[in-house]
Amino acid sequence: MAGEALPEIYWWKIRMDRLTVYLASTGKGAVRVGLALDGESEHRRFFGKLLPNANLTEDYHLNRPLVEAIEAALLNNDTGKPLPLDFSCTPFEWTVLKAIATIPFGETRTYGEVASMVGIPKGARAVGQVMGKNPLPLIFP
Repeated sequence: MAGEALPEIYWWKIRMDRLTVYLASTGKGAVRVGLALDGESEHRRFFGKLLPNANLTEDYHLNRPLVEAIEAALLNNDTGKPLPLDFSCTPFEWTVLKAIATIPFGETRTYGEVASMVGIPKGARAVGQVMGKNPLPLIFP
């Protein structure tokens, strides 16, 4: 709408070997994590598709909690600190993401097992859809 301010998104990236991890946060918390393997994309092109109506500003400080959480996840460690978040999802999506977050590092679960964890034993497809839209894949693996 005319006169409406565009959201301010602060971005950062981490390179580890062949992996580039793109991070996006607002002043309130983590918004998005994206992954690129073998080849680096320019951040505006990367985030432009995901966050087309945002002002993008490079800022390590505002992404620091997310950087620390991602680095810990990549090293198979837990930060031990809650990560501030700033994204919206449905109550079901949030239930699935919280359930995924309880899976110990190094372990996996099928979508069917996660569906059972959230009380919907026949909800594997629904869990798969949530995971397909997961905005923070290394935080909610």
